[in-house]
Amino acid sequence: MIVASLEVSTVTAKCILFSLQEGVIAEASKRYGPEVADGPSQDPHGVLACALDVLREVVLVANQKNLTIEAVGLVGIWHSLLLLDDERRALGKIRTWVDLAGADHAMALRQDQGLVHSVYQKTGCMLHAMYPAWKWHYLKQSAPQVTGETTYLSSQTEFVFESLTGQAAVSRTLASGTGFLNIHALDWDQDLLEMMGLSSDQFSQLVEAFHTAPMKSEMAQLVGLPSGIPVTVGSADGAMNQLAVGGLGTEVMSMSVGTSGALRVAHLEPRIPDEPSSWCYYLLEGRRLAGAAINNGTNCVDWFLIRHGNRLNSDTYDRYSNAVGDVDGLGAPMFMPFLYGERCPGWAEHRTGGFVDLKASHGEYDLYYSVLEGILFNMRQCYDILVDVGGIPKEVLVSGGIVNSSPWMQMAADILQREVMVTGSTNDSTVGGALVALEAVGGHEQVRGYRPPIARRFEPRADGIAIHDSRYARYLELYRLLG
Repeated sequence: MIVASLEVSTVTAKCILFSLQEGVIAEASKRYGPEVADGPSQDPHGVLACALDVLREVVLVANQKNLTIEAVGLVGIWHSLLLLDDERRALGKIRTWVDLAGADHAMALRQDQGLVHSVYQKTGCMLHAMYPAWKWHYLKQSAPQVTGETTYLSSQTEFVFESLTGQAAVSRTLASGTGFLNIHALDWDQDLLEMMGLSSDQFSQLVEAFHTAPMKSEMAQLVGLPSGIPVTVGSADGAMNQLAVGGLGTEVMSMSVGTSGALRVAHLEPRIPDEPSSWCYYLLEGRRLAGAAINNGTNCVDWFLIRHGNRLNSDTYDRYSNAVGDVDGLGAPMFMPFLYGERCPGWAEHRTGGFVDLKASHGEYDLYYSVLEGILFNMRQCYDILVDVGGIPKEVLVSGGIVNSSPWMQMAADILQREVMVTGSTNDSTVGGALVALEAVGGHEQVRGYRPPIARRFEPRADGIAIHDSRYARYLELYRLLG
């Protein structure tokens, strides 16, 4: 059985053809233009148009190969907010997780420690400007004319699903990242809704990730698919990443370092520490994901390269990556990777980043080394928290832009002081969407039994551990001083 999996991410739309026997058969991607996405916001119709373009591209490949697509799996970003009017038309742009316009508002609310504790323990989500719930709370104060026109609350992924099928629905997986869902009851939290001046009928119907609806004839015609082909409701990229590495069980940690970064482990029940640090969302089949995420990943890498006059292409990435091995790690400056604020572990939207211990003798490759290392030090903070919450995982499988750099992967093994592995897939979250689609229409437990082949393994080196141990201690000191 062959399915297409369509993912709308923060910066690109991508699509794959997938079967269990052959894996990824074909893939297509399209980066959003500046008129579609600028990081904090996305034009919903522009995102949909890009999604249709890449879906059409893989359908064409399927036709050329005489392959029949049985379903379309849908994947999107976890934290976004789109306001709709009474006819379910978009009121402006999608607000993504990058949008921290309400940071001051959220910081003021966090002075009420009772509110913070209650929200965190019930939803698994921190009181933070990244989450749709607190974006809405901020807009109620800052833009009452906009919220006054709002009848329904939606998201990036819901908009694409509703555009494709005409049905308003949201998976509990996606909803668990809004800050509105009670992670224990797996339903909208009525106390929070009352606080926000909302009611549950202003949200889409809650369903499981395997829910499907038939594609509308006009949409099917646009991409070359048969009318009525099943489309899954749409799940979050991080959750799908976990499935794609075989992480439905409790022994596998997924680690992704792309635009942002995240670590996740599945558990049979919610795992929420007393003090806010990590997060807890819903996966599927009753499982919860304990995880931690950072705002600063390859976006920091791209920032550095652009500021040094580079074009963002494979030659540039390879040149800088290859130069990392010649850098004196002990003598390099420190990089605090909070250019885009902080998510985990401190949830400080206004935390800033930059270089410390910088000397005139340092060159661009020394600084680049420090950028890669600083991102991973923030990931190490998250890893240690998740180990405290749920124990040491047996395996760590890595995805995202980091896998394209062997020196950066080796640095990850040295900093985490454990083996890290890479699957053969470059689109783990999109593969997860394909697995959900296969199970939704095939009636088989494709998700539970899936294990990807391991393409590469990176073992920690004693000299690397020694270098990064001392530098991680310096990083933690700076983290406390500069917080």
